[in-house]
Amino acid sequence: MTREEQALRLVITRVLKDVLKDSDDSDRAAVREGWVTGDRLAGALGKRAVGHVQLRKGTTQATVTDQTAFEAWVVANRPEEWETVTTTVTRVRPAYLNAILTVAKKAGVAVTADGEEIPGVTVSAGEPTVAVTLSADAAELVASAWQSGELWELIGGLLPELAAGSVAEDPIAPHRLVKADG
Repeated sequence: MTREEQALRLVITRVLKDVLKDSDDSDRAAVREGWVTGDRLAGALGKRAVGHVQLRKGTTQATVTDQTAFEAWVVANRPEEWETVTTTVTRVRPAYLNAILTVAKKAGVAVTADGEEIPGVTVSAGEPTVAVTLSADAAELVASAWQSGELWELIGGLLPELAAGSVAEDPIAPHRLVKADG
């Protein structure tokens, strides 16, 4: 492959990658809006599963959102969990902070064992995520469907300038390479 052909291939690959990323982002947004968390569906070519798509529950996170309020609560209620690192630096013991956040994440709210709210800690649920899992032979199935033209109807619209009938008889149509420096 010449340098010019390699440059052209990289440019074309970038265009295709951008088009496919936009399509992927759009399809994932549609799944998040139209599916119910836990839904799982196979993507099949003919009767062979190429993979599965599932809308998974978002990740729950617990974070300290008001450091001052949290530290004041620790000093007032759990002084043994407040440590002096240096003569000028004090902090909540990292193990205690981690334990608070872990329990809050599991419980869905930051509270002590006796139900007292812990100020400065927020628990939030992340957006559901779209998981795509490919079958072991997905690449082979897609390649075969691509070569047979079976995928054109499904993804041909991603490249609107290419009409189904406009592909040259010769699959390797001549192309013009233009050097950037001349």
